[in-house]
Amino acid sequence: MNFQGDTRTWEEVTQVGDRPPTCCNFPVAVARGSMYVFSGQSGAKITNSLFQFNFQEKCWTRISTEHILRRAPPPPARRYGHTMVAFDRYLYVFGGAADSTLPNDLHCFDLETQNWSVLKPSFDSQVPSGRLFHAAAVIGDAMYIFGGTVDNNVRSGEMYRFQFSCYPKCTLIEDFGKILRNRLFCDVEFVVGSEEVTIPAHIAMVAARSQWLRNKIRKARSIRERHLEKVFGTTEVLEKNLPILRVDLSDSVPEAFQMVLNFVYTDHIDPTEKIEQPVCIRIVLLIMDVYRLAEQFHMLRLEELCMQYLEVAISHCNVLEALHNASKLQLSCIKEYCLKYIVNESNFNQIVMSKEFETLEQPLMVEIIRRRQMPHVRSQFEPRFEDSGTTLEQDMELFLNTSGKEFTDITLMLDGIPVPAHKAILAARCTYFEGMFRSFMPDDNIVNVGSLTVQKPDHSDPTLTCPQVREPIEWRGSSSRSSSYFFSTRILYIPSPVVLHHWHPLSSINGQAQALCFFRSAHT
Repeated sequence: MNFQGDTRTWEEVTQVGDRPPTCCNFPVAVARGSMYVFSGQSGAKITNSLFQFNFQEKCWTRISTEHILRRAPPPPARRYGHTMVAFDRYLYVFGGAADSTLPNDLHCFDLETQNWSVLKPSFDSQVPSGRLFHAAAVIGDAMYIFGGTVDNNVRSGEMYRFQFSCYPKCTLIEDFGKILRNRLFCDVEFVVGSEEVTIPAHIAMVAARSQWLRNKIRKARSIRERHLEKVFGTTEVLEKNLPILRVDLSDSVPEAFQMVLNFVYTDHIDPTEKIEQPVCIRIVLLIMDVYRLAEQFHMLRLEELCMQYLEVAISHCNVLEALHNASKLQLSCIKEYCLKYIVNESNFNQIVMSKEFETLEQPLMVEIIRRRQMPHVRSQFEPRFEDSGTTLEQDMELFLNTSGKEFTDITLMLDGIPVPAHKAILAARCTYFEGMFRSFMPDDNIVNVGSLTVQKPDHSDPTLTCPQVREPIEWRGSSSRSSSYFFSTRILYIPSPVVLHHWHPLSSINGQAQALCFFRSAHT
């Protein structure tokens, strides 16, 4: 319903799109020209879906990110009687009743990355207890909550303030993704598939994320050095005369390898970026090829994400084709999952009576029948991910501290001190270096950036914003050897440390009238 202020009348709004179910005890927040509704109670059912209503288009959308392969926390548990407020680019959800419990975690949804996260309070915070049917409002740069029902149906008169952190967004993933798309300063070409498709990339990024690919790059370097020795009589050749490094991956599928590269740079994959239907058989088969490469490249994190996606995407319609492909590619874990899916009591009859089953290879038919007779036998090929792998940030930090020096391709002179670094990473993370490398690049790859002194700020803020770096940098001292190296490299490879958020209790407010006056003033 829409209330017309001029005529003081209500009118029904014509809505389109994926509407939320009829429900009650849910919160609403407005941000960026849209209204957001999260969870709520619908009859006997409670959901944990987030819906967006665009005021201009008058269209509902269920915000779904299940098709994106990334290691992201799940949304908050289904609940009712909670609150949700908007601040900056975030939605904050607190409290409510979730499966007969009253959690006091503060959940945050990033409207740009569409990621949920749980905010960790600072060690000196006094976090309010879990509650439902409380009130929440944003005043300035803080959220205030008041009242609610706590344990044993006790009505609370407490008020708490949550101080938001207003630091610039970390752009690590966006920066690395941009340099991959723009193909700036690429220094390696992967020759992929039988058709020898050339896919450019950056040695530093690939070497940081996969030890298997790092060894392939080392072998390709040795081949190039032997070639240089034969042609020029030396391996010390100017960069302009240096042939680009070529790495052969003839047994890979180009489209799948490109998706692996996207994961290398951004830590996630969106299979529907070029294909609209998120669970069509083409995407299922493509993700299986990605899984095969993840196994080959020893990228455990990507393996687990592919398995999670396939477990959601495989259905009655595509499981037989997925089984055939898994058998063909010798993907034992995926084949085992398909077999378990087929012999499941609720799936078996429908699948074996389908036309697709009639054309299945005889060895696979036999395996299905035998598995049906012994469905509880545990296979050695069942996927077990005891370790969820490493993140982009963890890999970059390890690369910076260990093998990264082997792949440096540029030397920065800071106050006469040489600092080895990686051209592509510097250009991706800092506009100063990108402009420098575009306009001027000496033959010896030594760049004098002059004196670089960072002055400590007067206030106690642990971060300092550099106008040329795309995110805050942590203060570590003046322009000594260690701090120069820290400034020029570490802050560009690794994002700023996690900022802790602070809860603070205020004096209890007794009486609903006082609370109502307070929250009225918050919105005027």
